[in-house]
Amino acid sequence: MLITPNFSVSEMACSCCQKAEMDDEFMRMLQELRNVAGFPFRINSGFRCLKHNAAVSSYKKSKAGIHTFGKACDISVMSISTTQTLHLIKQAQDIGFTGLGLKLNGDRKGRFLHVDNRGDDFSPPAVWTY
Repeated sequence: MLITPNFSVSEMACSCCQKAEMDDEFMRMLQELRNVAGFPFRINSGFRCLKHNAAVSSYKKSKAGIHTFGKACDISVMSISTTQTLHLIKQAQDIGFTGLGLKLNGDRKGRFLHVDNRGDDFSPPAVWTY
């Protein structure tokens, strides 16, 4: 089942419980990013339940991360060029994503771009590296 024309429930689902409680506005923005990027990209992590997020997140363990609100995903950048990754970051900013994290070190298969649409109720806009 598709959430948007290019993203399915299964690819956005938590890997431990299969819940996929994604925010509608986030998914609209993600689909827009896919449209302007002009190439498909794979999602490494979408929605996370609290248990899964605590196990994998570098975010403060005592606080629910933005993935637990269905307002974030990690896009695999292992098979796209650095230039495409930079364009994706610029396009994400233009669309209005307010949280951007980039992991480009280590094994290629573990490289990703985190995008989210956090509001002031979560935290101020942020950019970081892993």
